[in-house]
Amino acid sequence: MIELFRSEWQQLIRHRRVILLLPGTVIVVWLVSLQLLQLSDATSPDRTGLTPLFNAQIGRLFATGLCLALQGWLTVVTPLLAISFFPVFAPSPPLPPAHFLTRLLALWMLMVLFIIVTFPFFSLLPLFGSLSLAEISWALSVVVTTAWLVSTLALSGITLIQQRPAGLFVTYIVILGWFLAAFLMARTSTSLTIATIIVVASNPFAALIATLAPAFPPAGPIASDLNTLLQWTHGVVERDVPLYLLYITGSGLAILLFIGISGFISRPKPRHWQRFDTWWSVVLVVYLVIAYAGREWWLPVLTTTAR
Repeated sequence: MIELFRSEWQQLIRHRRVILLLPGTVIVVWLVSLQLLQLSDATSPDRTGLTPLFNAQIGRLFATGLCLALQGWLTVVTPLLAISFFPVFAPSPPLPPAHFLTRLLALWMLMVLFIIVTFPFFSLLPLFGSLSLAEISWALSVVVTTAWLVSTLALSGITLIQQRPAGLFVTYIVILGWFLAAFLMARTSTSLTIATIIVVASNPFAALIATLAPAFPPAGPIASDLNTLLQWTHGVVERDVPLYLLYITGSGLAILLFIGISGFISRPKPRHWQRFDTWWSVVLVVYLVIAYAGREWWLPVLTTTAR
């Protein structure tokens, strides 16, 4: 298993897409930082006569912008990296569960590497004095969870369809439909129900914003922009509801389901019960037991009532 993982990792890390997209991630975050710097500088009295941004507002602006940009960028490039595992000429042979799992682990490690290279930008956020270590940690946890979830979805889709262009197209359609459904539900819902909270919490951008939103400035130059962002991501859900707890818990279950279904369907026919299915079943049951035992961690999100 270790040798197989090492082989898959070397195949992935040497791919030209990784060579291009890894520094591309740094460039994208750097460009976003410049835009955020210009946006904050545009409020100086010398430019527009508006009230200058306080350090706390600048920190909140940078944290929100950087996290959203990083998560959006990884969501776009992850399917492109997933197809790096498959030969140019499709269809490829059926993928054994062990190969699928090692490829997924290699893709997860690469996503973490993509996030790590952006740490120098995030290390500047505490200088503004408005962000706690817990807030930054939760925000990055949501980014990592989203990267792993999209990685699993992309690799599962391409593995099951067995064709690179078609698998990539279907993966992007599913991701786009997922995001649009969550945004439309948040914008059109007029009452706070359990279904509304679940749909809103399934939106990775809403979960990300929820880690920073409780301390959004109530007034100031950027308050209206942040409130508009909350209307698109949260809708009728209050800003202080910890949607990220439900999102992380649900994403873990979704990842396990994607792995189990892909590992079973992608194997050669006739499909029989294998050791992989036994281990997967054990992990799934353990995860459900832990999630139920720790329901006090995420269940209060569902019992939130409108205020």
